[in-house]
Amino acid sequence: MSAPFDAQARDFAVPPELAGKRLDLALATLAGVTRNEARRSIEQGSVYLAGSRSQLAATLVEDGQQLRLLPSNPDRTHIDEGQLRVVYRDDWLMVVEKPAGLPTQPPPRGGDALSLRVRKELDGRGYLGELHRLDRDVSGLVMYGMRPESTANLAEQLRYHRATRRYLALIHTAIPVPQQTINEPLREIAPGRMGLHPAGMPARTHVVQLDFAEKARIALALVALETGRSHQIRLHLAWSAGALVGDRQYGDTLALPRIGLHAAMLRLRHPHDGEQCTWTLPPPDDFWALTNGAPLQLPADWAMLDPKP
Repeated sequence: MSAPFDAQARDFAVPPELAGKRLDLALATLAGVTRNEARRSIEQGSVYLAGSRSQLAATLVEDGQQLRLLPSNPDRTHIDEGQLRVVYRDDWLMVVEKPAGLPTQPPPRGGDALSLRVRKELDGRGYLGELHRLDRDVSGLVMYGMRPESTANLAEQLRYHRATRRYLALIHTAIPVPQQTINEPLREIAPGRMGLHPAGMPARTHVVQLDFAEKARIALALVALETGRSHQIRLHLAWSAGALVGDRQYGDTLALPRIGLHAAMLRLRHPHDGEQCTWTLPPPDDFWALTNGAPLQLPADWAMLDPKP
């Protein structure tokens, strides 16, 4: 079969004869690839329609819409060669590291996923409780419950904000980011795309800048969620400060292998004995690669800082 990508990104305009057709059919016709290859590219997040990433093959295209097919990234196909990085594990919970490019749960048509790697680690035996997710192109800490009672306990801690999660973010901005709380409700405005809406679900995000590279126009920030809505950090930052580096869905212009967001710290009460547990995970190399050498420094005490104003 022919390769689904050229060496560079390819841009197309939807012609009148393809208006109203499915995205996978339009892409296959315009790019000269098979329908299966087009669908795979869409599901892997390599296709943008009218400036936004589209991962639904059944999306209907319109006359004149811009369609972009990004270059293939072979590292996304076999991320970490299927390995699972376990940060902590006992009889009650497990904390693992998710690399960017790997979905937390299997895509609709199958494929590698963090949850599948965790179940493989358990060799198919026993219970596994899934508690939260990270977007495909985000890296960081994800926890699982190993018993129904521990999953219920951890879910309650998340629901009532007794568990603390901190994220490190790279923001494209021409000016420093002020410390702030973003309190803007969110709702889904299209499949896989969120928007600010007064009738949406309440959403609060706290942000404090850690460093700023003026020439590169990139800020490094510490972010805390008070609520956990889908795409909350990505959309709140794009609205208030600047798009995350590499986040084309919410306003960045750079086509990069991942998004500048990393789940770096998790603090909670152990579901068995109530002891406070804290795990920190500095960003991986592919996070810092997004800065293109900008002189950003992560403070030694970053995990102790509170983003709340």
